[in-house]
Amino acid sequence: MKNKIALLTTFIILVSLLITMNVIFHESLRSDFADIYNKQQVLVSKGISSSIETAIDREVGELKFLSGILSEYPIDDKEKIKEIIKANFNIKHKFKTDITLFNSRRDVLFSTRPTGKQAQYFGKVEKLDLREVAVFYDMERVYAIAPIFRKGLYVGGILLEIKIKDLAVQFLSPFKSMQKGSVWLMDGDGNLLYHPTEEAMIANNLYRAEPRCFKCHSSFELEKKVLQGSDVGSGRYIAPTKEDKILAFSKLNIGKKTWIICVTSPYTEVISVMGRSMTLYSVLVVSIFATVFLAASMIVLTNRKRAKLEKEAREAIILEHEKLDIIVSAIGAGLALVNIDHEILWCNKTMGEWTKKDVVGKKCEEICPLCPPRVMDGEISYDLYKGLFGKKQQVFQITSAPVRNMEGKINGVLKLIQDVTAVKKLEEQVLHSQKLAALGRLAAGVAHEIGNPLTSISSFVQILKNRAQDDFSKENLDIIHHHIQRISVIVRQMSQFSKLPEMNIKEIRINDVIDSSLEIIRFDKKLQKVEILKEIKEDLPSVYVDHDYLVQVLINLLLNAADALENGGGTIYIRSMQDNNSVVVQLADTGIGIPEEYLGIIFDPFFTTKEKGTGLGLSLSYEIIKKFGGDLTVTSEEGAGTVFSIILPVMRG
Repeated sequence: MKNKIALLTTFIILVSLLITMNVIFHESLRSDFADIYNKQQVLVSKGISSSIETAIDREVGELKFLSGILSEYPIDDKEKIKEIIKANFNIKHKFKTDITLFNSRRDVLFSTRPTGKQAQYFGKVEKLDLREVAVFYDMERVYAIAPIFRKGLYVGGILLEIKIKDLAVQFLSPFKSMQKGSVWLMDGDGNLLYHPTEEAMIANNLYRAEPRCFKCHSSFELEKKVLQGSDVGSGRYIAPTKEDKILAFSKLNIGKKTWIICVTSPYTEVISVMGRSMTLYSVLVVSIFATVFLAASMIVLTNRKRAKLEKEAREAIILEHEKLDIIVSAIGAGLALVNIDHEILWCNKTMGEWTKKDVVGKKCEEICPLCPPRVMDGEISYDLYKGLFGKKQQVFQITSAPVRNMEGKINGVLKLIQDVTAVKKLEEQVLHSQKLAALGRLAAGVAHEIGNPLTSISSFVQILKNRAQDDFSKENLDIIHHHIQRISVIVRQMSQFSKLPEMNIKEIRINDVIDSSLEIIRFDKKLQKVEILKEIKEDLPSVYVDHDYLVQVLINLLLNAADALENGGGTIYIRSMQDNNSVVVQLADTGIGIPEEYLGIIFDPFFTTKEKGTGLGLSLSYEIIKKFGGDLTVTSEEGAGTVFSIILPVMRG
């Protein structure tokens, strides 16, 4: 009995001592809890700052990506630009972003918020380099602006806008500091940018505080110290109601300026949480302390081991995924994994950029109607296609390799899509050069073998003409003489084609050559009904060419353009311009155009569509331009005219 009384007494004393210590501990804990709570609020403010910075950085990254894509297309093609923006700027988030696109003349080409107010910021982009983005704000919006360069030249810019209120609703509103607390935003100059309960105070500056601002603040000394202090921290101040308040803050960078996330809470409300929990805590602490401690210890040890293993596994997977993504994106070709039902299971970034849409889950026939389904026979196959993905002039090679499962059965195909347009063009140029060389040797031989007998025949025909008495003989001898002269012209052109005379290469101005050519042919009867319009760019750099040979090429192209005009009338445009390190002369007509099947052979010797043509004019012109180190190209569409482009390298001094 005495032992039971002793045990009961000991238990009562221990419990009483524990409760007493708990009360004492609780009182001392209040202050500590307030400090801990304040540190927690600092973390909250820091987390909000990090979230806003991440969101804006993400928008800036997307803006850089979009400006890079837009640099590949003519900026004045509004429909194409609008399509590109919709296809490549589709970030899912809860706050609205507006986009404004403008050219180098500061004309707005596209805007999701066409108010006209954005023009005041367009000048900022002209101070930026390629891939640079400027971030700034006013009292209502955050802006990011990036330049667009095409072929090294500034052509315009793109402006992104986000309402500050939208950012605040997204990132600040979800956090409420106690019942009477608040989360608000100001910038490094002391301007209030957002407050959940005091919207009328927004845009006021604490250095120029109005009388109504002192309803909830005795002074703004603490806020001023925040502006001048470290990036994160906390403090306390006394409100006009004599209430002690806690303030935690964190700074973030918006462009070259600073924003400050502030979290305020009444001190009495913070410690009241401790008061409400004291009774329950006193009862529970005795009963569950040991159990919780043991259970928690076991769980912590177990979870630590599992978390460590999971972390290592995740890091390994992420690392391998990043490696694979870098590899498949860096090859510059499209990759797609297709199952046995011809359904696309996966594709790389390049494939998505070519198709301009999400292709995963779609049938191959939907993405590439020109590609027939291939039977999976286990062999690697190679196919060439032209005009895939809307690129009419591009040539693609599709390599299909079987994918097998663990049993060795084919369950899919890995397709490698490569743009081999440049390779094919190089092959065609090599083939064309070989063809020209062979035809040159043949032309030299034929011209020699025909030239000597033709001279004798021409002499005898002339003698017969002088001796002929009747009209029939004279008429037929004139016909023979005419055709002999035509054969002589062809032989002479063949001789020129086989071996061009030595050129007098020197520095010239391309516009002078254009003027000389037009002066020579201005009275030609083919051009009497033709309107020739010049679009000449002044101050073009010099080129090294033979003046007379280049005049010959321009005249030949002008006469060909005149022949292509219907009924002998129409318009010929002659333009000069600079394209990077080249000077370009274009001759465009409004004629009947050239059939697509002729474009690949139009520069071949002896190819002609004219009834009395020799087929050597364009071949000889092509050879002359090549000897200048340049290129002669043609684009045409039936019924819409033809454009010949002479591309000559700029003279380097």
